[in-house]
Amino acid sequence: MTTSLNFFKQYHSTVIKALGEDAKKVNAKVGSIFADNWAANAGDFKDNIEFAKSFEDYLKNQLEFAKHVKVNCDEKNYTLEIKGCAICHGNEILRKEGVATACPIVQAAKYAAVKKIGRNVITKGIDKPGIVGECFMKFELE
Repeated sequence: MTTSLNFFKQYHSTVIKALGEDAKKVNAKVGSIFADNWAANAGDFKDNIEFAKSFEDYLKNQLEFAKHVKVNCDEKNYTLEIKGCAICHGNEILRKEGVATACPIVQAAKYAAVKKIGRNVITKGIDKPGIVGECFMKFELE
């Protein structure tokens, strides 16, 4: 079976519109559930590099929402580089319609670090450097 980007982008944008004012809250909950699912089986890590490799593997090989995912994490900086993201295509539909976008991966990334590294996470920016489906998420660990 092949997955359809057209279906997924329509589904994502339609669900977010259907949720209305609850979309932000539900999006955060979806992200935290993704992180919980990963954390339940991830085990312990000796350092942030192991954490990054494990979370990257989950995003790439379990969620499979993007063609390319790279996670980096040191003692202060935490980043996700994403290309070919299906969620972004659904958000592009929302953006064109003037509806607030929603990405559960941002919340999943933050919650994963809090849960497994035990540090607070501050969002420093979400850059969209290229075509739809590419983003660079920047966080700082406190």
